[in-house]
Amino acid sequence: MSVSVREALKSDRESMAKLHAICFEQAWDADAFVKFLENDRAFALLAGDRNDPAAFILVQVAADECEILTLATLPSSRRRGLARALVVSAAGKAAQSGAHKMFLEVAADNEAALALYSALGFAPAGRRFGYYHRGRNPAVDAIMLRTSLPLSAIGLKEARGASA
Repeated sequence: MSVSVREALKSDRESMAKLHAICFEQAWDADAFVKFLENDRAFALLAGDRNDPAAFILVQVAADECEILTLATLPSSRRRGLARALVVSAAGKAAQSGAHKMFLEVAADNEAALALYSALGFAPAGRRFGYYHRGRNPAVDAIMLRTSLPLSAIGLKEARGASA
């Protein structure tokens, strides 16, 4: 399936904030997204309908590394390849900007995301115990994942069958 990916603009801030609030308990508001989009070392990509994106990724590049700050996909649009397309596109853009490594943190109980990242060649690089606080529920560990850029052809080939 072909996925439409485009660069986010400041005018997308409300859509990104709305989507983030649907996907995460500790959501970022539109002003937070504007601050990232005004930073020349950060970029965001959107996937889905041009006027109503179903997923986005926010990445920050620093020196020869980049970090996925957040990746959100509407629950109704998951398992359609949007997250995979965003990670692959963001990795390519970050590599073009000079990044050689990509990393992120993901909740230890987010099996779909862990499977996606593993298929793309990410490997565990550490753990933050009790990192994600979820109201009255017990905190969940964050697993730090890292991969080299550009993404390997092997990881991309394996990822064709995985989506989150």
